[in-house]
Amino acid sequence: MARKHNWENAFKDANKSLAIRTSLAGYIAKGIALCGKQLLEDARTAFDLGFTFTQGNVDATVFLYLIKAIALFNANRHEEAMVRVDQLSTDPSADPFVCGVVVASLRLQLGTSAFNSARHSEAVEHFTAAVKASTFLAKSAAPAACEAFTVLFGWDIEALWEASNKKLILALLRAGRLGEAFQSYRFAMNASDEATKTGLHSWILSKSFR
Repeated sequence: MARKHNWENAFKDANKSLAIRTSLAGYIAKGIALCGKQLLEDARTAFDLGFTFTQGNVDATVFLYLIKAIALFNANRHEEAMVRVDQLSTDPSADPFVCGVVVASLRLQLGTSAFNSARHSEAVEHFTAAVKASTFLAKSAAPAACEAFTVLFGWDIEALWEASNKKLILALLRAGRLGEAFQSYRFAMNASDEATKTGLHSWILSKSFR
C-alpha cells in the first residue's frame, strides 16, 4: 500500500497490524506511512519504537536506521537523510554493500532531479557518487537484505549500476564535458559484466547528443 503512495490506508493497515501484535515490521510500516503523510515527529516516534525490537542485533539496527533515512528522504528531508546515510556508510558495523545500495539509490534520485532542472554540474556530482557507491554491483548481486528496499520502496536494484552510469554519461555530455563522458563510458564498459556491456553499448549508439 505504501508503495502506491496511499498513505492513509497504509497508516490504517499498519495500526491494524500493531493492534494485533506489535512488531518491527509493523512499526516500519507505520513510520513510512507517517512520513508519507508528512507527520515526521510521529514517524520518528514509530521508528524509535521499532528500535526496541532490534536491541542486540546490529544488522537489524542498521537496517532500521536506513529505512528511517529513506522514509525521511521520501518526505523531502533530503539533507537530513543523506547525512544519516553517509554516517552509516562509514560505520564499521554496517554492511558496506547494503549502505552502498542506499547511497547510490538516493544519489540517483537527487541527480535525476537536478538533471531535470538543467543543473547538470550538480547532477554530475550526484551521479558520480551513485556510480562509486554501486560499483560492486557491476559484477555481483546485491545482498539479500536489499530485497526489502524493493518491497518497501519499489527500487530496481538490479538496474542501479547501469542506470547510474547512463545518467552520469548523459549529464557529463549535457554539461559539455565530453572527455569525461568518454572516460566514464570506458570505465563502465571495463567494469561491467557482458550483459551490462551490451546494454550500455546499445544505449550509447541509440542516443543523439546534438
